[in-house]
Amino acid sequence: MYLVTSNKNRESAELAKIVVSFLKQYKMKAVADNELKHDFDMIFAIGDDRFLLETFRKLGKNQKPVLPIASSQSFFAQVNSLNVKHYLSLIKKNKFELYKRSRLEAKFDKSNSPIALNDIGLFSSKSASLLRYTLYLNNEIFWKETGDGLIVSTPTGSTGYSLSAGGPIIIEEPNIFAVTPISSLEKHPSAIVSDSTKIKIADIEGDRPLLIIDGEVRIPIKSNEVTIQKSPYDANFVIFSKEHQLESRLKKRTLHVDISKIKELPASSKLLYRILMHEGNMTQKELVNASALPERTARYALNLLVSKGLVSTQTHFTDARQTVYGV
Repeated sequence: MYLVTSNKNRESAELAKIVVSFLKQYKMKAVADNELKHDFDMIFAIGDDRFLLETFRKLGKNQKPVLPIASSQSFFAQVNSLNVKHYLSLIKKNKFELYKRSRLEAKFDKSNSPIALNDIGLFSSKSASLLRYTLYLNNEIFWKETGDGLIVSTPTGSTGYSLSAGGPIIIEEPNIFAVTPISSLEKHPSAIVSDSTKIKIADIEGDRPLLIIDGEVRIPIKSNEVTIQKSPYDANFVIFSKEHQLESRLKKRTLHVDISKIKELPASSKLLYRILMHEGNMTQKELVNASALPERTARYALNLLVSKGLVSTQTHFTDARQTVYGV
């Protein structure tokens, strides 16, 4: 049986109905539910990246495979409303693979944190308040630090908060984690450690320190010691080709854009063209959100790109009122 779970917004709910309908057409037993309590073979998680992270946290120790389906802009998903029927047919034919990704968990105050797919951070609960701590790697002191906090990232999460704090981009799925201090007063760089490393943060001093799991779950800690290490329970992604793995999405962000095509266009058109080059097909609403451009400016910029033949259009699969733009 297949479980279809979706975010609580209209776009995700409508797409979930379509997915269930397609699965029934393919004579694949499916149920739509957000409780994740059924005896299922695979989960179709429909929503944005935040919802996917939440889905894996809810799964906990359960390692059932998950297919992310984007109802809005997504870094994780290769499947969306435009191509969902095609990929569901591939699942019916067993033409897919599973890709394992490391996860993290923290131990503190005789408790365990939810299992994180992206990262686990330690911060002061009061903004602009320093945190002091000692970092141990396999029970040996690695550094003593004063700063805004610390974040431990998996390869999957290396392009998130860790990257914005100066951490490295980790390509593919090597057996490593990144340990990145936030606003280090001692100017410590990120450390790359084996995923078998026991990462202990001790002698913690700060204003009501807390753990933040995947940027979402905030857990106050009373102990002055936290241990972070690899979870024995991986995240299993359903994939269809190497081209659509997360690393390929990341590499697309570094592609060179032929500026001769867009040299004479206004800055707004150049920005939207680059976003479409890197992120793939998007609606006007998604482009407005991704670019932070005013809706009127985005509409003008898109019309200009379309008139120059640089961007193509097609009708949205689940909402005929929307247009999907692509390079």
